Amino acid sequence: MADGRKKKTAIENVLELFVAEFVGTGLLLFLGCMGCAVAPNSLPIVSHYFHALTFGLAVLICVQIIAHISGAHLNPVVTIATVIFGHVKPLIGIVYVVAQFSGATLGFGLIKLLLPDIYVETEYVNNANITVTRHGLCTTVPHPQISTFQAIGIEAVTTAVLILVCCSVWDKRNANNTDAISVKFGLVIAGIAMGSAPFTSGSMNPARSFGPALLNGEWDRHFIYWVGPILGSVAASYFYKILYQLPNEENNVVEEQNLNEIIEKDEYLLLFSKKTFRIDIFVINEQIILPENTCVLVN
Repeated sequence: MADGRKKKTAIENVLELFVAEFVGTGLLLFLGCMGCAVAPNSLPIVSHYFHALTFGLAVLICVQIIAHISGAHLNPVVTIATVIFGHVKPLIGIVYVVAQFSGATLGFGLIKLLLPDIYVETEYVNNANITVTRHGLCTTVPHPQISTFQAIGIEAVTTAVLILVCCSVWDKRNANNTDAISVKFGLVIAGIAMGSAPFTSGSMNPARSFGPALLNGEWDRHFIYWVGPILGSVAASYFYKILYQLPNEENNVVEEQNLNEIIEKDEYLLLFSKKTFRIDIFVINEQIILPENTCVLVN
């Protein structure tokens, strides 16, 4: 039985993942940083809560758009966690990370291109007719009174919280509690950022920090936003993996050849989503036994 659709090659599948993460991370920076753009001397002064909520809603939008295609990592440290758990092969993980960094740079580049200079300039004249220098738009920098060690610690802990949320979502014991996952992740990001933004800008994402740093030319203690999130991701991943992962758990594997996998059996066509957990098929007395919530199309 054939439906006329051409099976995708491995290269096409990898390209599909790359484009999804590229577009998703680009939109994250474009929407999130555009919400942070405030003209000098504007009143009232915008609270950091607004910026945190803006990024949370941007995550919600991006997850809703690409989660069914690539899993919507949008963040290299999330990809690192999926590699640690065996959900994504290391080579595919590299594809994800390259897409995220390049997408973040392009997304922020569009901000610089499309917004008026008053929103992105680093120097301006305030109401007292004094020239003031400010950090470039959307650049993540620690509070001046926060030490490098403290900033790394804050980024590590907050990223660990984010990764623990991811681990709980990936856990197959939690498979029935993933409704409105985009909303949940958006609120998680907003909630964490509301707490950490005054101290470290609440990044938790090396790609999110890299794009603005590159295009603004501001690298002050930028390494914090690599070291902290990576440490937090690795620590949280192994914490959950060692303590809570079920024996022989191999769900959510993303490989080159099994994306859009189509299995034909007599009159049944079984379609598997790229995002959903990999499932086991059991054939008993020539009948296909499937787990719950598997889509079966009958001709």
